[in-house]
This record gives sequence, C-alpha cells and structure tokens, in this order.
Amino acid sequence: MKIAIVGACGRLGAAVCEILQKKHEIFKIDLKKSQYSCLEELNQPPDMIVDASCAAQSVRSAAFANILGLPLVIACTGHDEQQLEKIAFASQSIPVFLAYNMSVGVQVFKDAAQCIAENFESDVHIHEIHHKNKKDAPSGTAKEIKKLLDYYNPTISYARGGNVIGTHEIDFFGEYETITLTHTALSRSCFANGVAAASEWIVDKPNGIYGMRDLTHGDAVIHR
Repeated sequence: MKIAIVGACGRLGAAVCEILQKKHEIFKIDLKKSQYSCLEELNQPPDMIVDASCAAQSVRSAAFANILGLPLVIACTGHDEQQLEKIAFASQSIPVFLAYNMSVGVQVFKDAAQCIAENFESDVHIHEIHHKNKKDAPSGTAKEIKKLLDYYNPTISYARGGNVIGTHEIDFFGEYETITLTHTALSRSCFANGVAAASEWIVDKPNGIYGMRDLTHGDAVIHR
C-alpha cells in the first residue's frame, strides 16, 4: 500500500513512518519545506493519507483526500468547530479516522472510566499534563473524557511543562471512597502504533467518521 504521511518529519510523523515503512511504500510530506501543494506534486497518487501535522493542515488533507476519494487518518488535535465541520463534510464521501489520542491504552482507559462512572456515584475530576510546547489546553483527550462522562459534569485542570509526553488522570470522589485512574504515555510509540493500525484498518471501510473505539472493538491488528 502507498501511504502519504503529512507531517512526516514531526515527532509523531517520524515514529509512524518508522512503523509503516516496514510493510508499505511511504511518501513523506515535510511541511517545513512545502505546504498543501506537496500532496498534489506526488508522482503518483497514494492509496491513502495519514495527517500527523496540525488541525489546520488536516483540513487541507481532508479536502485533498475527498477530491481523490482516498481514506484519511487524522492524528492531531486542536480542531475548532468549523474545521470539524469540513472534516465531517469530507467523511460523507470518504472514510475518515479521527482521534485526538491514537493510543490503544487510552481507549481502554476511557472504557474503564465509563464503566466506573456507570457503577459508582461520584464527583469526577479530570487532570492532564503535557509538555510545554503543546498548543491546546485542555487536551483533546481530556475534552473527550469530559464529554464521555458528561452526566457527572466533570471538572478539568491541566499543567504544561518540560517534556512530558502525556498523562491523564480521572478521580472519582465517592462519599466514602475514591477511585483514581491514570494513563501515562512513556513513549510516542504508543500513539504511532495506533496510527499504523488505523491506517491499515480503515482502507476498506465505508464512508464516515471512525475513532479509536471502532478500532479497538473491531478486527484491527495492533502493532506492538
């Protein structure tokens, strides 16, 4: 399979390339050298596109993928409502995999949180920590968790500093006891593995938007 990776020279993009190039032909798109037009200048169209760059660029990738009818994996965060609407529009014609956190472990973490929330009456607080260069706050993952547990109207806090890859903690404060769930990313490989699995999984899927729950509860092969 021929896969174009937008943002291939970024930290996540490079990790994704390392995994996928073992089995597939990779076209690396370096946004530091050129912008959207670099996709149009490929000698031959890829079979799919992976965008591991930024929210604004992922919308351009969605438009390009829509024109060519290519599956698309978006592995970045920070989209506003208008950008999400444009991605949703593209998904009417092509399969789009969109996840703010591509870690399989984070999806298991979210499943566990939902299970606790459904069986343990409590006040809920979400706290996340990321490296000092992360642009959006709170993180997309924290927002997704808040939406997932919206019935309890959870509060969110965050911190930025150092080179922390990503830590998410959920506290369930019951009347007589507390339950705490924590997920810590030890390497960006956990995200890259999810991106690689999503890339291979979505190729033959119908039009629509898919996420990590579709992947982890489906028939995907997870790289480890």
